[in-house]
Amino acid sequence: MVAQPSTIAVIGGGISGLSAAYELRKKLGPAARIIVIESSAQVGGKLKTRPGANGPLEAGAEAYLAFRHDATDFFKELGLADQLVAPSGLPSKLYIGGELKDLPRNTVTGIPGSSEGLGYLLSEATLAKIDAESNPELTPALHWVLGDDMNVGQLVAARLGEEVVDRIVSPLLGGVYSTTAYDLGLRATIPQLAAALDEMASVGDHVSLTGAVQRVLEARKEAQQARLSSEAATDSTKTKRPVVFQTFRDGFEVLYNTLVDESGAELLLSTKATGLRQHDNGFEVTVELPSESGTSISTIDVDGVVVAAPSATTSELLSNLAPEAAELIGGVDTSNSAVVGMCFDSSEGLPEINGVLCEIGADLSAKAFTVSSRKWPHIGERYGAVVRASFGRFDDDSHVHRSDEDLIARAKADLAKATGFDAEPTAVFVQRWWAGIPRFDMGHGGLMDFARQDLAEVPKLAATGAWLSGPGIPECISNAKAAASKIAAELA
Repeated sequence: MVAQPSTIAVIGGGISGLSAAYELRKKLGPAARIIVIESSAQVGGKLKTRPGANGPLEAGAEAYLAFRHDATDFFKELGLADQLVAPSGLPSKLYIGGELKDLPRNTVTGIPGSSEGLGYLLSEATLAKIDAESNPELTPALHWVLGDDMNVGQLVAARLGEEVVDRIVSPLLGGVYSTTAYDLGLRATIPQLAAALDEMASVGDHVSLTGAVQRVLEARKEAQQARLSSEAATDSTKTKRPVVFQTFRDGFEVLYNTLVDESGAELLLSTKATGLRQHDNGFEVTVELPSESGTSISTIDVDGVVVAAPSATTSELLSNLAPEAAELIGGVDTSNSAVVGMCFDSSEGLPEINGVLCEIGADLSAKAFTVSSRKWPHIGERYGAVVRASFGRFDDDSHVHRSDEDLIARAKADLAKATGFDAEPTAVFVQRWWAGIPRFDMGHGGLMDFARQDLAEVPKLAATGAWLSGPGIPECISNAKAAASKIAAELA
């Protein structure tokens, strides 16, 4: 008997779901039927490219970590190498005490290894606390057990002072996780620093936070020197610093539309998966479809399922198949945020900077600004100026609930206060992200390991998403490929 081609449902049409669909096509070949079920009217998830008068603009994530070469290689595999562009290299600023100040150098996500060069940001008392932190005669060793985890904000505040948290660390982490440092676990958000603390504890060194930071910085320096030496040996022109971020010249829609085309997946848009049941031959997916009367309920029989949805949806769908995993995944908190995009005819008076990160407690409603037309040369070529204002954190999402008119007014006023640029925008957009970014508390990695183990017990079922190990695009792609590979291997 000839085996029938497999049918696989991918629940979620964001970067995780579309990457899983692409990988399934590669593994299972052209005969497989791959169905992507997406509750919204378009694919892309938290990647959302909006049309603009002079070219596309991002309303969600605007870049990916380019030092994740696996992601860059993936985009090249998709034929998108000529779409990848690097930022201008202009600096970002901190908004502290009503003034713009330079971001400090030689830190690990804002955590310093010494007080050197920080006098313009911090008080004398905080500078002295930083310098005393690694001195055994002045500060007791940090109690750290191999494999331990701590709250980032509490750790930094206790060892280096609250000023360091509020003025540097929280603004930097808030750009990624939409939280303050007090809502994040160290091991899940700054794993290289946790590893350095592990190393110090394992060899019996005096464990200190600044000492661990210095280890990480030294390792980075050695890695960069090795890279430069290697490249110089083959190409004497390669002496520039490595690119940290990259984006797509014509927007992330180029990526997610390419994934749809290359995967050959059937798209069920505006369709919500409401139930998932296992039967002898596979799974039955219950979906809520749009109809003339409003909605209708239908079922789809499939051989395998990849759930690539937000944590709350994933938990609900897995509740009967992998209850322990469902409970753990459902416990991942999320943040609400909003982006206000503003286009201007001219950039006259706008500082030559990439953006602004605001200290906790600043006299602004916005938490950050991205000067997209300065940061990305291709946007600067198309527009006079483009600025994105960001609002909302896990601990305070009150601004996200304001009206569009209120948010736009606050974005304009805050931009003028922070930078002195008070021009009137010619076009604006408001994008809200409800439950958009997962919050990783202490022990997150271990909990997700337990969830993976529980899911592994259910054949032909996998789950993936930003909630698993990070909201970064490369991490989402990597985890999605692993989920698709599990399904493909078990179907084979």
